[in-house]
Amino acid sequence: MLVDKVLLSIGRRPYTDQLGLASAGITADVKGRIPVGEDFKTCTSNIRAIGDVIAGPMLAHKAEEEGVAAVEYIKGGSGHVHYNAIPSVVYTNPEVAWVGLTEEEAKKKGIAIRVGNFPMAANSRARANGMYRTS
Repeated sequence: MLVDKVLLSIGRRPYTDQLGLASAGITADVKGRIPVGEDFKTCTSNIRAIGDVIAGPMLAHKAEEEGVAAVEYIKGGSGHVHYNAIPSVVYTNPEVAWVGLTEEEAKKKGIAIRVGNFPMAANSRARANGMYRTS
């Protein structure tokens, strides 16, 4: 398939410039992200940061998991985010998504794996969009 145009977007960045970090005693890193510890605490112990303003993928479902973990820490428990279980996606047509280790990464770690495939024809969104017909 040949194409006439390609749209490429790179370089997402956190929008921390207008948050008043300096007045809270917080300094962003060179990429504008807020450094946090494992418990999402910033250098100001009563302020926690999650989501797009800290390191890692800028995904809503990542921020949601971090928010839950941060609240668990605040309540005196131990929060945890299993980052390898957070799906990643490329918004193309059709979309491409993945979760966990790649086949090669698993093999390098000596993890026994089984490889499976999911047919797009069984994907309800693809079918609803008329991309795949079952009849």
